[in-house]
Amino acid sequence: MRNMKQATTTALTTTALLLAVAITTSDAQACGEVMYRMGGALRYHAFITRHPAQILLYSGTTAAQRHAVTNDMQLFDENLQKAGHTVTVVNTPDALGKALATKHFDVIITYAGDLAAIQPQLVNIAHEPALIPVFPNGDEASVRKQFPLALNENANLNQFLKTIEETMKSRGT
Repeated sequence: MRNMKQATTTALTTTALLLAVAITTSDAQACGEVMYRMGGALRYHAFITRHPAQILLYSGTTAAQRHAVTNDMQLFDENLQKAGHTVTVVNTPDALGKALATKHFDVIITYAGDLAAIQPQLVNIAHEPALIPVFPNGDEASVRKQFPLALNENANLNQFLKTIEETMKSRGT
């Protein structure tokens, strides 16, 4: 009888341990899945471009009106540089003209409202840069018809990096 009680106790203990391991294992798998997904999202933040671009960021009057603060522009500039791009920031039409006269740019990023200040100066350039206008919410259809690379003002860094990368790749640079 005593051996039977020990066998029953051992069986119950083993079952309880197996159940505890099974519960713990399922929690660990779920946590691992979340970490895997998160790593996939973070991988693009550490993205280094295969096609570095000379980028001009034009922060004209529309940027000032839309409250695009200097810190945000600096952070955006730094992140583009970390990805391997060379970035020049200008904020007046005169500075834009000087920059375009002295340096070749592959991409210009600006608010859609500042395109009127940029487009006349691009007419005189032999190699026209790709324009990535940033448009406010609701203007997507009208801006995208004329500028297929346009991005919404809520676009994140990954969307900008992807658009720049695809643009440079399609140009063969």
